[in-house]
Parts: sequence; structure tokens; C-alpha cells
Amino acid sequence: MSGRGMSDLVVNESATNVIIAGVGGQGNVLAARLVGAALLAEGYEVAVGDVFGLAQRGGTVASHVRFWQGGPLPPLVPPGTLHLVVGFEPLEALRILCSHGNAATRVLTNDRPVPTTGTMMGRHDYPATAELLADLVGLAAEVRSFDAVALAHAAGSAQTLNLVLVGALMGWGLLPVSETTMRAQMAQLLPARAAVTNEKAFSLGLGYRWAANTTPRHSTA
Repeated sequence: MSGRGMSDLVVNESATNVIIAGVGGQGNVLAARLVGAALLAEGYEVAVGDVFGLAQRGGTVASHVRFWQGGPLPPLVPPGTLHLVVGFEPLEALRILCSHGNAATRVLTNDRPVPTTGTMMGRHDYPATAELLADLVGLAAEVRSFDAVALAHAAGSAQTLNLVLVGALMGWGLLPVSETTMRAQMAQLLPARAAVTNEKAFSLGLGYRWAANTTPRHSTA
């Protein structure tokens, strides 16, 4: 296994818990499927479960991914035990951090807002992005935010947002998955006609430079 992709999240005595959160139609369910398949290929026991809001397109979607080296796992992450949230947009990342996270949880998020159906119908307001990111930094152990939508457009399709984020997750080194394994799962699970665009999106996320965008919180030890 290559050095990139070796995880410091893995706790052998208990499951490692990840939630990939977004708005319906963004592709986070497929991202969770890719991550789960790659973890299985690396020899882990994996459970994946999706929780949908009332509207599958335009509503909230949270995909739970749990893995360890033990026996079968329940598919949903228990509140307070989350190791990592991957946000396809910042408000959903904050929601999940508040409901399932703790002081040691890390956050990777696209920083471009995507209002839910409820927001667009006027049922509630969408907070300012700066406020959302400040709240994430105040609550999480470490936050990495970037404009993943811009990278998806640079790859050639807004629909590759999920692959940009999977690439960024791999680039952070928080999954015990090699680049070779992840690319093999992409080849198996994604349509061949989009292979070039998908690979470009994944590579843009993988190679994103974080120096000015990483915001670790004070030590929680």
C-alpha cells in the first residue's frame, strides 16, 4: 500500500466512523459506495447505510460508512462517535458534526453552499458561509474546506463533485486505502464513457494543496 492513503483514523478495537453528507443529487451516495468498496478490497469489514430526508433530490442525504477488522457492524454511526465528516456542502457538514461528532472529529467539506428544498421554499434561512465555516472550526479537531465545485467544473463536469471529494479525502491520507485500490474501484463502479473526466476530477482532488486551507483547532488532549 502506498504512503498516501494510510490512515491514522483506524482504531482496531472499535469501528472507524465516517459520514458523507450532502443534498440529494450531489452524488454522495455513490461516493460512499466507492469508499466502502475500496475498504472491502483492502480487507476491512464494512457497513454502509444511507439516511434520506423527505425529498431525495434537494433534501438532505447522509451516507454512513463504518469499517474495522472485526465482525459485522450495524450500518448507522451512533451519535457522538464520528471520526470524520465529508461535507458536499457546509451546512450539511455542520448538521452532521453537531448530531454525530465530538471534539476529535475531523471535517473535509466543499465550501460552496447548496440550499436544500426547505431553504429554497422559505422554510428556513441559509446561514452565511463564513459563519458555517467558523462554527465547524470551533467544534471540530481539524477542518479542511475548499471550492470542490470549481475543481469539478475544471474536470469537465459538475457531476464529478463526488470524485473531487473522494480524491481530496484520499489526499488527506485518512483512509487505509491505496490510490491503486481506489482507482480500481472507480473502474469497476463508474461508467467507462466518463472515465477520462472522472479520473481528472479524482486527480484534482487528490493533488489539492492544503497549506493555506487547513484550520486545525487547539489541541483537545
